[in-house]
Amino acid sequence: MLLCQITDLHVTRPGALACGRVDTAQALRRAIAAINRWTPRPDAVIATGDLIDTPHSSEYKVLRECLADLDIPLYLVVGNHDHREGLRQAFPEHVYLRTGQAFVQYRVDLGPLTVLALDTQDPPGAGGHLCEARLTWLDTELRACEGRPTIVAMHHPPFDTGIEFMDGYGLSAQARAGFARVISRHSHIERVICGHLHRSIHAGVEGAPGIMASTCVSTAHQITLGLVPGAPGSVTLEPPGFAMHLWQPGAGVRTHLAYVGPFDGPYTFEGESVAPAPGAPSDIPDRHIDMP
Repeated sequence: MLLCQITDLHVTRPGALACGRVDTAQALRRAIAAINRWTPRPDAVIATGDLIDTPHSSEYKVLRECLADLDIPLYLVVGNHDHREGLRQAFPEHVYLRTGQAFVQYRVDLGPLTVLALDTQDPPGAGGHLCEARLTWLDTELRACEGRPTIVAMHHPPFDTGIEFMDGYGLSAQARAGFARVISRHSHIERVICGHLHRSIHAGVEGAPGIMASTCVSTAHQITLGLVPGAPGSVTLEPPGFAMHLWQPGAGVRTHLAYVGPFDGPYTFEGESVAPAPGAPSDIPDRHIDMP
């Protein structure tokens, strides 16, 4: 079972650039082209929030046009930049978007694996929250899928990252405590996968021993790795990418970070060129970030 994670797409309306520099729609198209070429083929793709940037209704139109190129089953999660009802209106055929009542949260069974998508949005702020209604839903769904390996997908990670300015827009302390209380009851959780940070970060969930959470790089721009207290918030044009979460019986989930190329290689250990395997990074079309 192979689950591809994309996140923090930040698709903008036509003519606009995210952070004044990044053509996020074009970056998403290149990521989708890479995923479509991947071998082995992912069983599904999940987008863990911040699908658009402002939000503006025309951004959902551009997002839909970009995602139409993906020929793998797709599941969408809301982030702090999204609009719940705007997302539902833009993707009416994604009926799971309406199963969580006021919230965009749902269960999907992918072969032997279950994914529970959790809504951490807390408008109008950029930080995340989980009220008792959402935590109760999570606990109920985890009980219902007991015995099945399960991934919980959400936008805001349930841990501090050390990137101070982003931690200021993280999941609330109350929500983190409630989340840990719920998931610590369920031993079949394999991983918690998140977005929001525009970086690949892994941490244990405090209060839930043995449960790992991770974030993923953006398909477009990344948050600068500033671990010094007081470091100013900024973005960097480090390579975009996505995560491949591989689950196998007896081995659990292993996560691989894949970049959108191009890259030199592959080479033998003696420096000789090797024909790349299908789906390998050097088999991916050239990357270009359009700037003014």
